[in-house]
Amino acid sequence: MLLVLMLDLAPHAQALDQVSIDNLQAAVRTLNFLESIPANGAIVVGVIYAPDVPGSEASAVETAKTIGLMHGPNSRAFRVIVLSPSDLEKFQGRLDVIFLAQGVSLHPERILAAMGRLHTVSISSDPACVDTRCCVLLVRTGQQVEISLNTSLATAVGARFSVVFVMVVKRR
Repeated sequence: MLLVLMLDLAPHAQALDQVSIDNLQAAVRTLNFLESIPANGAIVVGVIYAPDVPGSEASAVETAKTIGLMHGPNSRAFRVIVLSPSDLEKFQGRLDVIFLAQGVSLHPERILAAMGRLHTVSISSDPACVDTRCCVLLVRTGQQVEISLNTSLATAVGARFSVVFVMVVKRR
């Protein structure tokens, strides 16, 4: 799974709102329960944006920057890459996890094909990704943290989560 941080931010990029940051922090914490993630080195994360959604790329860059400042399991660093669905289709490197931005659910075939080929877990806070069945984990914050696990998709991409995690999250 891959995470690469692109710090070359466009001057017009907007800062993420607190809900988005809270969603990212909760999503990053779920990686502590992902047993199939490589044990050493930086965790490679792809932030996937929808090129047909205005502002999506700039938001993805901000998301990548925010993730890059966080720490993963065992205080490991993240390496974050920003990709469009077509970039993801052609990607030949390692991606440990992908974060799906709003609107990426418009491209489920591309996302699912890449997930299967790269054996990577997808995480999103966008409920539309659940409807199109392209996210392994839906992680959203609010008054409480909501985590839904698509067990069949997790199995299909070779993701293994701790038993405790699987017991406490909503499975679909």
